[in-house]
Amino acid sequence: MLSPRDHFAFTVFADPNGDGAAIITRDNSCTVPQLGAASGDYPGYTQENADGSITRVQPFLPYQYADDEYDAVQRTLAGHVEVIEMGVLNPTGRAADAENGVTAFDPAAYATHDSSGVPADCGALVSAWSTGGDWFGAENANAGVQMLAPSGGLYGLSNMLNNSDAAAYGVEPAAIADFWASDAGEQHTNPGDTLPSLASGDVAAIVPNAGEAFTITYAAADAVDAVSSLFMAESISNDVMVNPDLSGETDWVVTFPTRRYYVNGTTAEKPFTDVYDSDEAPNNACERVVISQVDREESGTDPVVDTPIFSPAPPGADPADLPELCYETNTIAVNGVSAVNATVSTADNINVAVGLDSANAEGWQTISFMLTGGTASARTEEHWLESATESLDGAGEDAAGLRLNGLPVMGFAAFEYTNGSKNFGFVSDHKTSIGGSATSAAAN
Repeated sequence: MLSPRDHFAFTVFADPNGDGAAIITRDNSCTVPQLGAASGDYPGYTQENADGSITRVQPFLPYQYADDEYDAVQRTLAGHVEVIEMGVLNPTGRAADAENGVTAFDPAAYATHDSSGVPADCGALVSAWSTGGDWFGAENANAGVQMLAPSGGLYGLSNMLNNSDAAAYGVEPAAIADFWASDAGEQHTNPGDTLPSLASGDVAAIVPNAGEAFTITYAAADAVDAVSSLFMAESISNDVMVNPDLSGETDWVVTFPTRRYYVNGTTAEKPFTDVYDSDEAPNNACERVVISQVDREESGTDPVVDTPIFSPAPPGADPADLPELCYETNTIAVNGVSAVNATVSTADNINVAVGLDSANAEGWQTISFMLTGGTASARTEEHWLESATESLDGAGEDAAGLRLNGLPVMGFAAFEYTNGSKNFGFVSDHKTSIGGSATSAAAN
């Protein structure tokens, strides 16, 4: 819980005391529960430093996939981070009333840092979410006391560090304005709850396309489609730089932030096409793509891929043999060596990154989700998202619906190169190609 000008900093790293990922921080901001707790199957730990600060380490938990065939905690080593604002602490607090047995409760004051840089009373906030506390459980008559609706305005930044090569990558987050509906109210759930999620927000989204902006409305049960519609793209493009004279390395990170909401049922839902099977190995629920490369002098080539979960698409190949992206967050090491130092998969080891042999030392690359550019039989519109209603901004009446082509995707390319004895790293966000139809979805 952050006070008005607070800043919470943490690092996600490979836990040296375990096999998965963990959060490490020296930040004093209040968390509920407090990070570094020593209880549970994956206990955290704390360490007091020479300057008096406290280092807290909290491992990630694998319970959501505990029943999967692949239930290893190592799955926490790859993924992405979501931050969702749940509410605002009421600055007025609650005064004590001894005559009526009312105790003082001022959560905004508890979270505010004093002159020593430490929040006034983190323990009171933990107690509020504990049995008998003001905020614990929906059955508590005081649930929601001193918690107001989210107000927005949060910002964040992230940096990826490759310690082995002394390279750093600054990654800008994607922010969604007005995620919550205007009448949503406070949305804070009990700590440990998996809600709220990306499927908890407003059912309407404003999506730009072809110089126009469309207000698209989805059914309440399909609220996650409103988030997906903001990230829909037919293809993504970015640079590739693997020049051996510079020891160049390029990783593409391709993330489908809402994928799990479409593939974890008994059947896959559009825009995704393959259902996740928890009884199989991790590389399932894969989406076929077409990859093309162009060098800096306009010469196009077909890339070659050498791992079993990311196959090449040779001329005349059956569409079923097209390359596939099989995870919510995919890392593609363009020359088979990862710029961010991710472990690259082999035929016998399904790990974080997949290798892609690049025919071009320098140039650019496109990944298409609509299978355009493949063989004639592969040119299909396989991925699309359909809205319940849509209207052109300011145009008034709703039409029957809008279809957005592609997949909900975001990500970046990370580059590393060497100049003498020095390594350098930089990042470029993927460029997207947006497509779809503003006419009735039934007509498509």
